[in-house]
Amino acid sequence: MLLAKLLLLPCAVASTVTIYLHPIPDSTISKSSVIPSPVPLASVDYDLETSTGSVTSYTPPHGSYSAEHFLRVGLHDATSNSWKGVVTSAASFADQYKRKFVVHVDEKGEVYHVGFSATAKDNGEETREVEVEVVKRGVGPKPVLNKPVVLNAEGKIDSKEPEKTFLQKYWWAIGLFLLVQVVAGGKE
Repeated sequence: MLLAKLLLLPCAVASTVTIYLHPIPDSTISKSSVIPSPVPLASVDYDLETSTGSVTSYTPPHGSYSAEHFLRVGLHDATSNSWKGVVTSAASFADQYKRKFVVHVDEKGEVYHVGFSATAKDNGEETREVEVEVVKRGVGPKPVLNKPVVLNAEGKIDSKEPEKTFLQKYWWAIGLFLLVQVVAGGKE
């Protein structure tokens, strides 16, 4: 079994996607330190068949960003000038966090979204710099169409109401009893 997988390894087709980073400008950062265009953050190889991925290159963001500064992480389409990704804080790239890219792939093997998460490292934990998870688009629920309608002997839809509980039947009597008890009061 292992030998068969090793023989098929060269036949596996891996695709590559470049994940970009672009800071969102705000009033606390000077205009000279803001990067005007998206810069490559990571290059990720992924295999759709095995749903695995690996980071081939990773360049952490650099610059004078405060921990509260927001950065876009995702795919950038230069022709339509649109983003497909997430917004995270610059603190997510600190050394005390594990970083993880989630690559969402459609049926054709094309990336349609990139996610990013940062979780705190456990004490003394030595992990890879960046993890990659490949998620295939799943088939969602479908409506049941042309479901047969069951009619009763009179040709009407048979809709029996469920039996009511004791509390549902006699709530008004219980309420009236409690009201009389409160209003009547007791001997003093």
